[in-house]
Amino acid sequence: GLCPALNEDLKHFLGPSVSDYVKFVKRYKNDPVTLKNAENLKKCVDNKLTEEDKKNVKSLLEKINSDPLC
Repeated sequence: GLCPALNEDLKHFLGPSVSDYVKFVKRYKNDPVTLKNAENLKKCVDNKLTEEDKKNVKSLLEKINSDPLC
């Protein structure tokens, strides 16, 4: 499966809250440029991906994490 930090990042990234994702990124890199970039990236993804797209990504992640060979 994926490492816990990546799973948590993807949970916030695919979740509904821009501020939650930025707070998560801030735990690892607290500088204005990085945080603004994270905010812009999250907003872009939220505008481009449909809920079905996000659901499909989450399903893939569940399959990866449940496969003992990954």
